[in-house]
Amino acid sequence: MKKVFQLLFSICFFVSPLPAQQSDDVSGGYFLEGVQETASGFQLKPNYTFTFFFTYGGLDRYGSGRWAQEKNSIVFNSRVKPLRDFKLLSGRRVNDNFVTVKFTDKNPALVNGIECTLYTARGRQKLFTDKNGIVKFPKQQVDSLHIFSPLFPDHPFTFIVTNKIQNNFEFAFEKWVAEVFFEDFTLLFTNNMLVGQHPLLNGNKFRYVKNK
Repeated sequence: MKKVFQLLFSICFFVSPLPAQQSDDVSGGYFLEGVQETASGFQLKPNYTFTFFFTYGGLDRYGSGRWAQEKNSIVFNSRVKPLRDFKLLSGRRVNDNFVTVKFTDKNPALVNGIECTLYTARGRQKLFTDKNGIVKFPKQQVDSLHIFSPLFPDHPFTFIVTNKIQNNFEFAFEKWVAEVFFEDFTLLFTNNMLVGQHPLLNGNKFRYVKNK
């Protein structure tokens, strides 16, 4: 299945006329190897633009931008990351004994297990959303709320509460939350491979092998 996905990635997503290339040409498709149940890779185009994909289970991530070669290194940069990754749909005062935080999305898998850390004058408390995207804290005055989704670890968000009487908040993901942003992300080019980190996975010894 992984090989089929890689083939579709090469043919469908990155079809572009390529000029004649020498064997040591950097441009081409590079696919992550050695990570189970994960498909990921870069397509480096001759015009110095790139596309990136990552799929794990039902989660798909993507990215794009420009690449540059600096000696034996390939440096990736994309558009500037927007300042926020969640949007507030509503903030209001509800007459109950809770501070309620709710997340809404058409895909219910995205709103389960979001880490919410509440900051108040008494300290901080951390809880995780249930399968309905809801988490409830004991009622108290809230200074700020830090949001961290394990599905989008590169998109943390801190919401500052300006109206202190509010205790009920509803958020949604911004449309770019699945986009991966690159800022001077660097990989070593050697033996028709890109070697180094992965933008979404821990570690620094990943191999992306060039598609022949």
